[in-house]
Amino acid sequence: MIENLRTEYGFRINAPGYIQLPEITAWFNDLKAKVAVKRGRPFGLLVDIRSQRANPPETQDVIKQAMVWLRQNGMVRSAVVLDSTVARLMMVRMSKQSGVYEWERYIDASKDTDWEHKAIDWITNATEPSKEEDAAA
Repeated sequence: MIENLRTEYGFRINAPGYIQLPEITAWFNDLKAKVAVKRGRPFGLLVDIRSQRANPPETQDVIKQAMVWLRQNGMVRSAVVLDSTVARLMMVRMSKQSGVYEWERYIDASKDTDWEHKAIDWITNATEPSKEEDAAA
């Protein structure tokens, strides 16, 4: 089950597992309602997709739409926390296709126990966690 949580820096999305189209559609509608309350004011986003693997193409299309919409509606920076190379490659590809790559960072929780601190530090202070692994993606 995907959940959208309000935080001091903006929003946190917890999206584990394999996600089908009805669930991703409901998630995006809920997220739009929560972000609308900010009325365009800047916010950060932490996306926790640990344990998530490749999703169906129609789900990925909604995620790309969400990336564009979030950026247009106040998202300044986002950090994606994941735990697999497959998820990293999928997210990097989608962020490049949707034009948000410049504002998004990826942190592999399976290799970095300090992932949450680094994610929030990127979101709130623009402190680079590291982008070297994304160069080949």
